[in-house]
Amino acid sequence: MGRSRRSIGRWCAGVMFALAVARPAWAGDPPTVSANYITDLIGNASGGVERGANWMGRLDLTIASGDRLFGIDGAHARFDMMLLHGGGFSADRTGDGQVLSNIDAPHAIRPFEAWISVPLTPRLRAKAGLVDLNSEFDQQDVGGLFLNSSFGIGPDLSQSGLDGPSIFPVTAPGMVLAYEPAGWSARLGVFDALAGDPQDLHRVLPDSFGRHGALLIGQGRALIGPLVEVEAGAWLYTDPFPRIDAPGEARSAGGYVEIETRLLDDGPNRALKGWVRAGKATTGANPIGTYVGGGLTWGGDRRMAGIAVARAVLGDPAWRAGQPAAPAPHRAETAWEVTARERLARGFFLQPDMQYIVHPGWAPAVGNALVLALRLEWSWLGGH
Repeated sequence: MGRSRRSIGRWCAGVMFALAVARPAWAGDPPTVSANYITDLIGNASGGVERGANWMGRLDLTIASGDRLFGIDGAHARFDMMLLHGGGFSADRTGDGQVLSNIDAPHAIRPFEAWISVPLTPRLRAKAGLVDLNSEFDQQDVGGLFLNSSFGIGPDLSQSGLDGPSIFPVTAPGMVLAYEPAGWSARLGVFDALAGDPQDLHRVLPDSFGRHGALLIGQGRALIGPLVEVEAGAWLYTDPFPRIDAPGEARSAGGYVEIETRLLDDGPNRALKGWVRAGKATTGANPIGTYVGGGLTWGGDRRMAGIAVARAVLGDPAWRAGQPAAPAPHRAETAWEVTARERLARGFFLQPDMQYIVHPGWAPAVGNALVLALRLEWSWLGGH
């Protein structure tokens, strides 16, 4: 723990030093400081592993430069320090595999993002540092209303690799190239294959880079007319991983496709939107082989409600690996979610939520779970 705290301290000191050194370069365009706190009061009403409630939260303190860092138009940097508390609800209460709250994670205080983005041409940009993969790839914009983790990034990708890719709660060093002309975009990313240290969530950086190879990911996104947007991507780990069901090694790779559409637009606060996403992963090294999810939302920035469903299917190797237990595991876990979000004041949101998880954790001995939650979110943007 002492080494972890020293590592975090060095990161903070380095960021403060960089800001001090860079200050002359952004005269007239100074950095901003912001804070965002999300907290869930969440309880398992029936089924699952055990009844009970948790209080969990995520606090982000962020320093972001303007869009003219070092005098370069369009260049900017971001540093996000994150504090997590109260996690473990899915593991301890419901036993679900998809993780029904997207802030559910073990306690940690660590940098989440620390990167610099620079334009190479008017349409091409590069970003490097500690990068949240999900901020650039597999973004389910309509699904962002919901609490379940599968509606932020598909579990076929989020549960790949030895400890997941460079996403919440642990990011990895990476680089992204993005080509973004009008109407469509293409992105290519290269990330360290192992994000952080699975044995020490407080560790900021790995002992050595590329010790398990790299994660390569590419994505294209395009508008089709004024109402439909299509996204497709593919990913691959360069080094093989241990097989799930037998000795030996297997490749980890996959792809996904998503369609988002505006079905009805009757003013800024009366929009009906929908999305569907499907993903496929190789099953030798990945437990989830197939995922399908999607849903509908109604409303706008002030008030919004929605319903969504996520279905994660085990691959054959993972299913066979669980068969020694009797009865055999279920093939699919399905999560239903109904939610509503209300802006009570500037920067303050209230969101009641209900989820019903069918076959949590694919385990026959665990009953279907009914989960009730209340999310509070507070955001503050400081001056310059």
